Amino acid sequence: MTLEELKKVKFYFVAHLSMANEHQCTYADESGRLGICDITKKKNEFEDGESRRIYRIDSTWYDTEEEFIKALKRFDFGPQVVVKGGEQ
Repeated sequence: MTLEELKKVKFYFVAHLSMANEHQCTYADESGRLGICDITKKKNEFEDGESRRIYRIDSTWYDTEEEFIKALKRFDFGPQVVVKGGEQ
């Protein structure tokens, strides 16, 4: 899968976790094989700090988009994952 194909994948909200020091929003594709988690550290009770995104293929997490794209090339994701023509 290429970066262009990845941009066509529809991700759906799965879960939100809010803690005193950070909050996380998790998203997955329809098949459940691909996932994204946005993690935001909190500076204090009212201000957000740094954010980062981690990526998942099956049960393996990747810290950078580059690692994730490189790993995607080893998998064959059929048309059920990639939305053809950017349809929404």
